[in-house]
Amino acid sequence: MRKIIFLLLAMICLDSFAQTTMRDVLRTMPDSMVPYLSANNLLDMIDFSDTNMDAVVTNSLGGRSQMNKLTDDFVSIHLNESSDLTMRLLHVDTPVDSAQQIICMVCTYGTDIRESTISFYSLKWKSLPVSDYIELPEDMTVATLSDQDAQLTFCSENGLDARANEEQKEISKQLTTLNWNGRFVKEF
Repeated sequence: MRKIIFLLLAMICLDSFAQTTMRDVLRTMPDSMVPYLSANNLLDMIDFSDTNMDAVVTNSLGGRSQMNKLTDDFVSIHLNESSDLTMRLLHVDTPVDSAQQIICMVCTYGTDIRESTISFYSLKWKSLPVSDYIELPEDMTVATLSDQDAQLTFCSENGLDARANEEQKEISKQLTTLNWNGRFVKEF
C-alpha cells in the first residue's frame, strides 16, 4: 500500500514539473481565440508540421491558413492574407495558475498598413493584464516576437504615408527591442 501511495505522489510531482510545450498550448487553445480556425485545423497543422509537410489547412471561412514555424516554445501562423499570429511561452519567476509559464500572443493585422496587438494568457487561457508584463511604447504599430529567444521588437513609424502626403519623401521608422526577464518585458 505504501508503495502505491509513494508511486502516486511521485507521478503527481513529476507531472507538476513537466514543461508545457507549444503543441500543448495549441491543443488547448479555445476556439474563441481564432474563431475561423477550428481545434481540428490546429491539430492538423501540428501533425503536418511534425511530419515535415506544409502545415496548410482550409479554415472555416474557406481561406488558407499556414503554420510557418513550430518549436517547443514558439509558433507562427499566417491566418489569412491580412493577419498573422505568433505565440511564445515565457518562463515566469512567480507561478501563474500553478504554472511556471505564461503565453505571450502577438496578432498582426492589415495589408498595406500593419498593426499589432499583444496579449498575455495563463496556460489555462485566462487573460492576464498586459500592463503587468510590459509597458507598450506609445507609438508602436507592429510588434514581432523572435522565434529564437524571448524578445519583442517594436516598429514605430513617424510621419505620414508618402501616398497621403506627396511632399513627404520617407517614413521614419524606429525599432525598439525588449527582452523578457522572468517578470517583465523591458529594454536591455
